[in-house]
Amino acid sequence: MIIADNPPPGSDLLHWKVLGQLADGQLHSGQAMADQLGVTRAAIWKALKKLEQIEVQVEHQRGVGYQLASGALQLLDAQEIQSAMAGNSSAVNSPLSALYLFRDIPSTNQYLLDEQIAQATGPVACFAEYQSAGRGRRGRGWHSPFAANLCFSLAWPVRSAVDLSGLSLAVGVTVANVLSTLGVSGIGLKWPNDLQVGGRKLAGILIDLRGEANGVIWTVIGIGVNVNMVSASKEAIDQPWVSCQELLGKPLSRNLIGGRMIRQLLTDLEVFESQGFGGFRDRWQVLDVLAGKSVQVERAGEKVPALATGVDETGALIVECQGTRLTLNSGEVSIRAAD
Repeated sequence: MIIADNPPPGSDLLHWKVLGQLADGQLHSGQAMADQLGVTRAAIWKALKKLEQIEVQVEHQRGVGYQLASGALQLLDAQEIQSAMAGNSSAVNSPLSALYLFRDIPSTNQYLLDEQIAQATGPVACFAEYQSAGRGRRGRGWHSPFAANLCFSLAWPVRSAVDLSGLSLAVGVTVANVLSTLGVSGIGLKWPNDLQVGGRKLAGILIDLRGEANGVIWTVIGIGVNVNMVSASKEAIDQPWVSCQELLGKPLSRNLIGGRMIRQLLTDLEVFESQGFGGFRDRWQVLDVLAGKSVQVERAGEKVPALATGVDETGALIVECQGTRLTLNSGEVSIRAAD
C-alpha cells in the first residue's frame, strides 16, 4: 500500500512552518520564531494572518509570544491511521491501494475523482486537515476548522451490478456504528445522508459516482465528522451542530476514528456490493429519526406536508402524502422535519 503523508501544494510557504513551531501548544515569541526560520518579524505576522484564514486560532500575549488557543495540535498522521486500521492485529493487510493525507486541499472527493481513480488499482483513501472547497449535498459547502474534525474520502471500485441508490444510507449505518463503539451515544440517521444527536448534525456523507470505460463504477464516499470542534461562526455553519468532544466531554483521536472507519467501510462495502442496501436496512430503521414524524417534502419547488414511514429495500424514503403512499429518491426531494 502506498502511504503518502503529503505536505500541501506550496508547503514551503512560511505559515506551515510557523504552524509547526506552534503545534506543541507552548508560547513562542515572534522574534524566536523569526530567528529559527530565518525571516523577519513582519513575515511571521503575515504567516499568522494566513493561519487565521484557515481558522487556526492563535492567541497573542503582548511581550511574551504566540500560542495556539486550542493547546497542542494533534495532526492527522498516516501511520497512526494505518495502525488504527489494523486494530489488534500486529500486521496490516489492507485492501487499500493508497492512503493520502493533506494539510490543505480544496476537496478530498474532488482530489480522488480528478487525480486518483483513473490510475488506481484498488480502493484509495484521502484525508485532509482542512478543505477550502469542501462540498455537501446539493452543492452546499461543508465547513470545518483546521485540524478540528475528520474530513476524508474513500474511492471504491464497484464491478457488480448492485443498485447504488442506497449507498449513502448504508455508509451512514457504518459511521454510526463506529462512533458508537467509541462511546458516542444517541446517534440517529436523517434520510438520506446526515447523522444527528438530539436534532443537531454530527456528521454528513457525500457520494460521487464516475463510470470508467472498462465497466467499473467508482464510488467516491466523502465523510465529514464533527470530532473536536468547539466553536464555529454562524456565517460558516447555518444549522445546529454537535461534536463528539461536546458529547463525551473530552477530545477524541481523529487518527483512531479515521482508521477504524476505513477498516469498517472496507468490510461493509463488500457486504453492500453483494447484498445492496437490503443488508443494512434493518439497522437503518432502528436509527431512523424521521420515521413516524411529520415532514415537509420539497419537490419541484413545492412544499407538501407528509408523514415519513421508513425506507424501502433500495433506500428510498416512504411517505404518506395527502392520502397517497410515495417512495422518494434523494435526487428528487429535500426533506425538512415539520416545525
